[in-house]
Amino acid sequence: DWKTNPRRFERLTTFSKRVSSLGTAEFEAISEKATDAVLCQRRQTGLMAFKVSRGKGNDPTAVVGRRLIAWLLDNLFTAILVLLIHRGSATITTENDGWAINPNVIWTITILMLLNQVVLTMTTGFSLGKAVTGLRVVRRIDGGLPGFRGAAGRTLPWVIPLPFIPIIETGLMVFSRGHRRIGDRLGGTLVVDRGWAGEPIDVALFDPKPDPGSSEPKGPIIDD
Repeated sequence: DWKTNPRRFERLTTFSKRVSSLGTAEFEAISEKATDAVLCQRRQTGLMAFKVSRGKGNDPTAVVGRRLIAWLLDNLFTAILVLLIHRGSATITTENDGWAINPNVIWTITILMLLNQVVLTMTTGFSLGKAVTGLRVVRRIDGGLPGFRGAAGRTLPWVIPLPFIPIIETGLMVFSRGHRRIGDRLGGTLVVDRGWAGEPIDVALFDPKPDPGSSEPKGPIIDD
């Protein structure tokens, strides 16, 4: 009888402890697997929600208001730097006792614009104003950095000395599909929220939808 045999009782107790420890280990393993499954499901759900948030109907280029603010900030930063560099010498006196803008100021403005709009934009995807407003300039084809061609192409219209260029550029930025002005078309770029930087921009998000009864899309399509 195990009650009167200490060895049997000890063996039974040891066996019971081993069974209990095995059961506990198996339960912990099952619990860990269940926890991993829940976490994986949550990750997949979050990824699906992220994809849905970037789904059709969300135009990544609908940032016109912030683009206008960024343009104003870029000009403000340039003006501040010009005033700091040319304190007291921004204007010169002419022979007729009039005044004119110092030619050095024009050169300074040009250099600052090239540094901000070309050099900085080609290497980072943003100018100073766009950095503040959370915008990025990306390549139209893959969402990558614009490079020299993209940054220089975007800047080219602004250096053309024609008074109606800013009006045309602003109109295209506000009303064109994809909000692409002449500079964006020359440089093959888009301006998007910084959350889209590095992501291929789905053309279907803002290209016209084809007529169900026709195999060809109607209306303009954003091309480089």
